[in-house]
Amino acid sequence: MDGGPVTEQGAQRAHDARRPSAGTAGGAGPAGTAPVAIFDNTWSVTACSMVSLGRRGVPLHVYGPGFGRWSRYCTRRDSCPPVDDADRFLVWLEGRVRAGEIGRVAPTTDLIVYYTSLLRDIFPADVRRTIAPIDEIENCLIKSRFAEKCRQIGQPGPASIVTDNVAEALVAADSLGYPLMMKPRAHLGAGTAERGRLVRDRDMLRRVFQPYSMLAGHAAIVARHPELRWPLLQRYVPSARTRVYSISGFKDADGGIIVASLSCKRHQWPPDVGVSTWQVTCHDPRILEAGLAVVNGLLSRGIFEVELLEDGDELLAIDLNPRAFGFLPLDLAVGNDLPWLWYQATHAALSPGTALPPARGAAARRGVPYWLARLFGAIDEADPPRRTVSMVGYWSDPLPMVLNQLSVLRHPRSLLGPYFRRAAVPTPG
Repeated sequence: MDGGPVTEQGAQRAHDARRPSAGTAGGAGPAGTAPVAIFDNTWSVTACSMVSLGRRGVPLHVYGPGFGRWSRYCTRRDSCPPVDDADRFLVWLEGRVRAGEIGRVAPTTDLIVYYTSLLRDIFPADVRRTIAPIDEIENCLIKSRFAEKCRQIGQPGPASIVTDNVAEALVAADSLGYPLMMKPRAHLGAGTAERGRLVRDRDMLRRVFQPYSMLAGHAAIVARHPELRWPLLQRYVPSARTRVYSISGFKDADGGIIVASLSCKRHQWPPDVGVSTWQVTCHDPRILEAGLAVVNGLLSRGIFEVELLEDGDELLAIDLNPRAFGFLPLDLAVGNDLPWLWYQATHAALSPGTALPPARGAAARRGVPYWLARLFGAIDEADPPRRTVSMVGYWSDPLPMVLNQLSVLRHPRSLLGPYFRRAAVPTPG
């Protein structure tokens, strides 16, 4: 997968893409008129994608009960089977695509990109060029396969253990040392709601190492990947709490890397296994180049976000999201409008962008969890950025953003628990 030249700039911007010609299905037409289906619309990444596309006049058809239904940019609301019910949802989605009702699906979550990749061959040809083949998606989403593919291209990752035997896990874990990370091998099929946990000792591992419960409606996925029922054990790298580097951008199937930027996760919630609550732009050509090499080795197209840990002088690859991601507003803030690039690419090939000076002093924060972290002293903002954006939405489209934040407050015990535990237990390493 030749991804074109790897830039050493901290951020890039695309050239103005040529005006695409009319499409063929799913209500397609010139860029800006072909509708996009929005699913899993409870997440802030969906709200950001809707603002990006909606403000350019793209019709947005929202399916399901999430907050996106209340976006000012929603042009149509409809029902669908639960996205988590793979067995029902896939049949329903296939029928809608074949009928021409749905031609473009916003790549907002692991499940959505997995489903569209499974159905890739039935999408219109101009849209199909933006959907990665299923083997690439599985290599990204299944952590054991991701680690093996990285090893093949010479990119190291944290030492890990893959087994479905408790006794073997206990013996092998001694070689990793404690504490160690236990996490799902993928957010598909089983363990979808589990982010993982920090295992502090052998007794704790003996208690928690067990298969995840299979989600209702995911029988076909588990049959395809039975190993997903068992967790992955991984060496704990202390820098993961405050220094996870992200290389994010868009890759065209023909033009290669169109744009890319580098940022650093300075805080996450929960502390050891959570999503970013404080993401800051940075500039390091070595890290940027390493991340883009991973993308070019594993993924041929689409929005991406690859995560690297700095372990001494070594960079360790821990994740590659072949989709939009939580701090997407930060990319938009530095000039990389990834949902719009994706949409344009569903009409025609794009050309690599013009290099920009590195974006400095910009950051994104995640609402309620960010301010709680500040309150508990978990975020040190000694050198505040000159510009800060929200990860949870835009005031120009307020209802989805407000509803998303209110949903976080529904479970105050789980929201506050990690900070109390953090105060009671010393930081590992």
